[in-house]
Amino acid sequence: MSFRERVERLTDQHYVLPRVGAMGVDVHAFLSPALLAQTDEALWRQAAEATEYPGMIGLYLMPDTHLGYGIPVGGVAVTEDVIIQAGSGYDISCGVVYLQAPELSAADVADEDKRRRFIRAVEARVATGVGSHRPKHMPRFDESDVEEIFRYGARHLGVAAELCERQYIAVDDAALDTHRIARARDKARPQLGSVGGGNHFIEMQVDRADGSVWVMIHCGSRGYGWQTANHYFYAGAELRGLPTNRREQSWLRVDEPLGREYWAHHNSAANYAVANRHVIVRGVQQALEDVFFATGEVFYEISKRGFVHRKGATRAFPAGHPDLVGTQWETTGHPCLVPGSMLQGAAILFPLEGAYRSGCSVNHGAGRVMARGRAKRELAPLQDDIDKEMRSVTRTLGGVPIRGIVGNTEHTPLDECGHVYKDLDAVLRVLEAEGIAEVAQRLYPVANIKGTD
Repeated sequence: MSFRERVERLTDQHYVLPRVGAMGVDVHAFLSPALLAQTDEALWRQAAEATEYPGMIGLYLMPDTHLGYGIPVGGVAVTEDVIIQAGSGYDISCGVVYLQAPELSAADVADEDKRRRFIRAVEARVATGVGSHRPKHMPRFDESDVEEIFRYGARHLGVAAELCERQYIAVDDAALDTHRIARARDKARPQLGSVGGGNHFIEMQVDRADGSVWVMIHCGSRGYGWQTANHYFYAGAELRGLPTNRREQSWLRVDEPLGREYWAHHNSAANYAVANRHVIVRGVQQALEDVFFATGEVFYEISKRGFVHRKGATRAFPAGHPDLVGTQWETTGHPCLVPGSMLQGAAILFPLEGAYRSGCSVNHGAGRVMARGRAKRELAPLQDDIDKEMRSVTRTLGGVPIRGIVGNTEHTPLDECGHVYKDLDAVLRVLEAEGIAEVAQRLYPVANIKGTD
């Protein structure tokens, strides 16, 4: 019998793959019947094999889940004293920060020309590529700044603690040598304040109900994090006696030298990621002031962390969670920021008590249904139709009709268009039905700035 055939229904939105054979724990999956039907044997086999990592306590699949490496994307793995590098992946601490423009409403951003001016103003301050070309108004940093950011993240930039999940993660200086991985260190200063490619972007969005205007920034630790992760995948494989083509299955104990070393470098990359997002925030704030004469206030910033390995998932602490005591989110739970596709937009959620059944986690996105290479091949004949849809889609947001989603690329990236992601609303309905989180604001894109790595 296949793993897929062993999946059992607990509720309409909650399924379990019972422990069998070498599996360490059951796999709990939060999926609607329709989303379950989109899963295949490869996903469930990968999930089952992921439970075999040493120290595994629990494995949960969010409604955006799809095949990854080592652990499914949209997977949450809880371990004891073991670090699974695949749980953080290559883009260490990929995350989101939201700004709200409180003086703006849907009517203020309905004009397409103004939105295009906003895109140009952002691009004058934020690099969208590898960082070798720094826009005219992009801030400069020296090497001492970068070293401080490795250790103290957003705190070095003066970002208030209440505006982010964390200003920084503590780094063991005895285990950190920021020049150990030359390819990583060489990318840190040039790329600080840049977005990068893949699914990373800056997007102006408008709330469907009240017409409020928001800007979402989605990016991670850039080349510094990627090169750091790559180095320790190889080092971990050598330590565990794995061939290099299975390096992404390696794991480390927190009390062994390589584990301590990786954790220190991982945390420096996480600190870099949160600082990188807040450098971009400042460029977006200046663009809002220049074009709309409006202030952009940071609402919240969130990323992935810890031995609760969230791969394509993010933390969701409900009201009363011990980590929220004494914060402004103690009685409400903290916001969860969930991006979707370039067409479908995003949502802001607040966790509920049911989050304890999902490892205090929710999905970090809508979830892919088509790999990048396949999307570029199979959707190429539809390029003109997809571009037309992006230009002509009209939505009534806050009572104001807004036509089109303007962008900084000539053509809509086929590997990031609406066709390659699950339906965001279907994914969000699972979280609400299971009492994991509730949607506070449903936001739709009106201007999108994609990275170009």
